[in-house]
Amino acid sequence: DNEMSMFGNRTENAAPNAPAPMRSKYGGIQCADTRDPMLDVGAYRVRVVSCAEGYNPGKRRDSYKVTLFVVDAAEGSKTPKGTTATMIAFMTSAGLAELKRFAMHAAGFGATLEQRMNGADIKSILLDAERQYDALDESYGYQGAILEASAGKPSNAPSLQGRLVDVIVTQGKPVMNPQTSQPTGDFYRVYAWGVVPEAEQPK
Repeated sequence: DNEMSMFGNRTENAAPNAPAPMRSKYGGIQCADTRDPMLDVGAYRVRVVSCAEGYNPGKRRDSYKVTLFVVDAAEGSKTPKGTTATMIAFMTSAGLAELKRFAMHAAGFGATLEQRMNGADIKSILLDAERQYDALDESYGYQGAILEASAGKPSNAPSLQGRLVDVIVTQGKPVMNPQTSQPTGDFYRVYAWGVVPEAEQPK
């Protein structure tokens, strides 16, 4: 299957980690909110800019952050074309399942948005795609190799950086403030990913 091998040939060398510079307790303060927004409701074609492993002190959880660039946005989408956005998955079973669905589709395994729109049997497509993705992952040693390589861990597994993937974002449950138990006005995103065919991927 040459789609798989094309993806398998893409390797990128991770830069070695530089030592952290010294700083005072006043160093590293950032007063401007430069965080990239999350994708709002809409349908998008996005490019994977970068992936990073992180830690969220508020939630006391490890996280995996994907930075996405909106290459195209369907009419009526809330996030404009040209926006850099983030998706953060926490290391919970739900978060990891979401992350894997993203990774599979970005790697080229899964349903296209066209199939989703046209009532294809998405469950069986995804089961088959997951088996193929797992086999590719394991061919580099273990499950998770592609996500680790994408986050810059030295690896011979291919990185998802630069890959195009389609996504439909819908509004999930409201985000509640843990102190007041009132809704914050924000909501959890629900992502439906779509494979972008190899012919349309950047060469």
